[in-house]
Amino acid sequence: MKKSVYILSLVLTAGLLFTAKAQQIPLYSNYFFTPFIYNPAQSGTAGFTELYMMHRRQWSGIQGSPETSALTINGSLNEEKVGWSIYGFYDQTDIVKRIGAYGNYAYHVRLTDESTLSFGLGAGYINNSIDIGSLRLSNTAEPITQTNGDRGQFDLNFGINFKVGGFQIGAAAPQLLAQTINYSEEDNIDINYGLIRHYVFNTRYDFEFSGDKSVLSPIVMVRTAENVPIQVDAGLLFSLTEYGYVGAMFRSDYAVTGNLGVNLTEQITVGYAYDFSLNEYGSQLGTSHEFMLGWRFGSNKRNERLENEIKRLKLQQRKQQDNLEEMVDEKLEEFEDQQKNQIKKQVEEATENMQPQGGQAGDNNTGTRGQQEGANQGGDNTNNTGIPPGTSGNAQGGQPTNTGYNPSNSASNVEPGSRGYYIVAGVFSNQQNAEKLQNRLKNQGYDARYFQDRGNFYYY
Repeated sequence: MKKSVYILSLVLTAGLLFTAKAQQIPLYSNYFFTPFIYNPAQSGTAGFTELYMMHRRQWSGIQGSPETSALTINGSLNEEKVGWSIYGFYDQTDIVKRIGAYGNYAYHVRLTDESTLSFGLGAGYINNSIDIGSLRLSNTAEPITQTNGDRGQFDLNFGINFKVGGFQIGAAAPQLLAQTINYSEEDNIDINYGLIRHYVFNTRYDFEFSGDKSVLSPIVMVRTAENVPIQVDAGLLFSLTEYGYVGAMFRSDYAVTGNLGVNLTEQITVGYAYDFSLNEYGSQLGTSHEFMLGWRFGSNKRNERLENEIKRLKLQQRKQQDNLEEMVDEKLEEFEDQQKNQIKKQVEEATENMQPQGGQAGDNNTGTRGQQEGANQGGDNTNNTGIPPGTSGNAQGGQPTNTGYNPSNSASNVEPGSRGYYIVAGVFSNQQNAEKLQNRLKNQGYDARYFQDRGNFYYY
């Protein structure tokens, strides 16, 4: 067993140092909570400020197998127009260790209310070290033993992401500069570690149920690099906002992963992932485990923005309603004034038409013969002056007003609904409004009365 472990250790070291044909970026099973690790354009898209810690042990049955720890934090600024994230990791495979730290910046361009285009750039430093003292060599004079096993290099990541509704698609290039880390200070000795530029493509769609309380998300990620086989992840994640999440992921030529997480509180989430190896060496490599702890700070900025928008719309609706009521009141007052003037004009015209023709001015005691005869023949209740009761004359000898007008036809004596002609001053659905107009007309000297039409229940 020790011999096989020794051979595997040399093979892994040789592969990392000289061929570099494997994918170099760390592998995670819970990356859907920290997508900015691979694509900096997805920084600050969660709505929260979040802190995540992850630890992964791969192929636990093999001594010196990959082991990775990571710490991330991300958030947003300026109403989510700007996203930021910080990502640090420690990755060890046998005698090779990698420590990296990145700072990511993302700018989110809102194209419409439902679509956003994001650009991201990450800058960091990767330090590679080889534990020279752990090498088992038959010849201690090998060149590798004379090298400095601790070297580092500056690195850049770039990414782009497009989101519309619940769908998003993105692409990124980790280790963009693809620089070479040289371990030897001698010109004739070439011992180096080449950083390979990777290409990562991601897509996801969130189906929301009951608002956003439950979300079903199909996820696909494709990772590749020069002269390295393409690896495809395809999976499904189901999240319950109040409780946690459960998911499954298929990874080509490697394993099937099961994910399970629990929300201990609104801020704290713990998660676990287990890999079931599918290749022919799966039983010998052993199991793979990944643990995750997440912490959300503050409140959801997206929900706060939505609540503020709802408050703004309610305030705007209230203002519009007040303006509408004010406009209606002004129109009603204008209508009442118009109706009042029209009624006044009609009453004046009717009064002029009822003036006696051919009467003697200044005769307060006698009327015309025609008036008296007509009154007597008609049975009207008139006095010897020919002026109907309830009407007024000019005490100084002027013409009497309303002379010859039958008092039974005055508004106060007319039975509502009887045949005849009326001057309608207003129509109301509210009885109090009808009474107000009646009193106003009476105060102006008009004999006014209202009644209710039993057919439509309006007050005239």
